[in-house]
Amino acid sequence: MTELIVLDFETTGLDPATDEVLQVSMVDQDGAVLMNAYCRPEHHQDWAAARKVNGITREMVADKPSFREQLPEVVQLLAAAGKVIAYNVEFERGFLAAYGVAVDQLRWGEDPMQLFAERLGGQRRSLSVAAGFFGITFSAHDALEDVKATLKLYRELTAGPLLTRQMERGVPMQVSGCRAFENEGDWLRFLKLLGLCPMSAKTPKQLVYSGLYADAPLPCKVIGYEYPPLSETSAVLLIEAGGRQLRICEGYLREMQGGSAARTERKSSPVSKPAAEKKSSRFSAFAAKRTDPKALIPNPNADPANPLFGKNVVFTGDLSIPRGQAAAAAAQLGAVVKSGVSKKTDFLIVGRQETALVGAEGHSSKELKAQQLNASGAAQITLLNEAEYLELIAEWDGEKRKNSK
Repeated sequence: MTELIVLDFETTGLDPATDEVLQVSMVDQDGAVLMNAYCRPEHHQDWAAARKVNGITREMVADKPSFREQLPEVVQLLAAAGKVIAYNVEFERGFLAAYGVAVDQLRWGEDPMQLFAERLGGQRRSLSVAAGFFGITFSAHDALEDVKATLKLYRELTAGPLLTRQMERGVPMQVSGCRAFENEGDWLRFLKLLGLCPMSAKTPKQLVYSGLYADAPLPCKVIGYEYPPLSETSAVLLIEAGGRQLRICEGYLREMQGGSAARTERKSSPVSKPAAEKKSSRFSAFAAKRTDPKALIPNPNADPANPLFGKNVVFTGDLSIPRGQAAAAAAQLGAVVKSGVSKKTDFLIVGRQETALVGAEGHSSKELKAQQLNASGAAQITLLNEAEYLELIAEWDGEKRKNSK
């Protein structure tokens, strides 16, 4: 049994019910050619539209056996495969079925088109685009060229998490714990993986930073990233904006682009979608505008003299700025952002409370718990309102930082 066979057809058209196979190619898991044959159509005398795409002329197939005549060999090879792979597999399945092959009895593997879509935001792309993402070059719409490219693409897509593998290619920076890429192609692939650059882009997209460390939106550039990665699909980026370097979660940077670099799924509230659709986008977690403390890495290079460095910080209530930006600012100063109050909490940042939720006294459960822990002597939690917190951030911001000596 052959471990794997990659299959591709070139045809007179797209309809299996009326069109015919003009070329069939197969390679095994090592790229060895198992079959590459042209096929004389039995009914079509011309296929002008298809010819413009695949370049197969009547003269090229005039003296070749028909696909039906070659079908026994095709089926014998496919039946002996542990896994049959095809890009946009339903196309090949449809034509095989139209020629009477029991396609459900073959052992079909993952469709590389679907794998690519799942790993890069949900949209299906042509073989040329998907292969080009990995730097795979080939002459498209020749069946043999297509199967060789599909095999390389399949190997890339099944070799492990794409983001992690891409980040492994970087080289260490002078900034502690960070890496960078040495060529623009790697940067472009990295930004596309994070949804910060359109798949069709030839050069990196101009990004914008609009967080606490800027009075107005500033052009910014990703100059590095923390390694090891935050997760298989998320990263902490080192950006340059307004002459300073900042660490920021890729999700928050993506939100700052005003939707231009975000996936279509983010434009609709996930609450309004059916449950089955909520998981359709790997970026849907950011559509809810939630702060995920696990996505914030304390900046190890922050000034240890600032009061938040190495401290556990919790937020409660509504702030005049997005919670994500407020939390990211704390992490930038070296704080550990937590979701709940405990004995280990050092700071609780208290925003505006909704009376309908917290009652007439206006204290959230987090605030009440902090007060109780302080009163019992179990903790020493400093409570700051939003104004006090923003003043603290501004005090330690760049050139405005006070001399701590």
